[in-house]
Amino acid sequence: MDQGCGGSEDKAKDRPFKHGRDFLNTANSPPPGSVDFDIHGVVRIRLIDPAQDDLDAVSNLFGCPSKETLGAPDIAVRFVENLPVRGIRFLGSEQHGFTDEGFFLLQEGTRQVKAQIPFDQIGGRCEIVCKSHHGSLPLLLPIVSLTALKRDCVPVHASAVVYNGVGILMAGWAQCGKTAALLRFASKGAEFVGEECVLLNGNTQRMHGLVRPFELSYRHVVSLPHVRGSVSLVNRCAFRGIDVLHGLQKMILGKKHRSSLLSQSLRRVSAAIEDRPRPAIAPSVIFGDRIRSAGAPADKIFLFVSHEDNRIDVRPIAAFEMARRLTFLVQHELTPLLRHYGAYRFAFPSQRNDLIENAAEYSLAILARAVDGKETCLVRLPYPHVFPELFNTIQPYCQPATAASAEPMQSLP
Repeated sequence: MDQGCGGSEDKAKDRPFKHGRDFLNTANSPPPGSVDFDIHGVVRIRLIDPAQDDLDAVSNLFGCPSKETLGAPDIAVRFVENLPVRGIRFLGSEQHGFTDEGFFLLQEGTRQVKAQIPFDQIGGRCEIVCKSHHGSLPLLLPIVSLTALKRDCVPVHASAVVYNGVGILMAGWAQCGKTAALLRFASKGAEFVGEECVLLNGNTQRMHGLVRPFELSYRHVVSLPHVRGSVSLVNRCAFRGIDVLHGLQKMILGKKHRSSLLSQSLRRVSAAIEDRPRPAIAPSVIFGDRIRSAGAPADKIFLFVSHEDNRIDVRPIAAFEMARRLTFLVQHELTPLLRHYGAYRFAFPSQRNDLIENAAEYSLAILARAVDGKETCLVRLPYPHVFPELFNTIQPYCQPATAASAEPMQSLP
């Protein structure tokens, strides 16, 4: 069925809730009202009976649904109006509950079940039952990440572009400058590969991104003139208000006898506005038709780290050192799932998932192959970032590899 980025409103609202393995029998052939997502042929997801807001939530994670019906999915998510569970036992935080049949995530403070997660199945064919109209799917992204590990792909928190024919991956912690660099590359004619989540393939050494909306911050908009036109008038007005507040702060802080109470109030108001929901922009708005939906080779790999110095420093690091650091970055992204998995093991101590418990080892082995022989660099930069200087500093490292530069890099002392 052709739904574009929309969804079916025709739901089987009164269909009875099924536990775990019973749902497996419905996952092979797509039932009416199902929507499929294909993550670059690596992970296949099927939503069954999603409401429009459920479908929108998944589209915000993975882009538009597949136009073709897929075969048996790796992850099937069935949406139901209610998840009545009898004889449930609760864990201390009231975020988790379990019965002899399954493990459940609860809405905090209500003890109402919002999803059944079969942690023992993650990595293989996995069936999730989720309450409709929740606005988000608990743990879906890390479940997809773990499933990708079984296919020799590691999802990395990164931005990726192709610049002058060179595939560039920029990884790092949140708010480390990845999106800023991506936007600057866009202004120089680069092609979009991915933002926030980029799959690195250990066998092919290629990278694949998700063509989905990404968020722009206040600093992106005010520091990059070519981005401003992509933001709605409402958001531009809000950002203009932040500029005014920052100006008032500078005036007050510049006076010898300033009012600390007034200054603190302005800081609080400014921070509150900056923390408002960021505008989400489709990649095509920034990059036009320069989108590499089929992925690209990962030729140059940068790891961004903020520091207190005002200088931007770029230096090569060994490929294996890059793989180790990226492994810890992957583990950090899996933290929410690992926390719930600990509760699952408490409830079912004999139900061990080898993939979850050894995710770091799986990730390191794949990443070591993915970056082997590549040019890998550590970028240390100030925060807040100076956008033009960031691009100007790393651009010389983004040239096509020569025979000399393709040699393995040594670790720093």
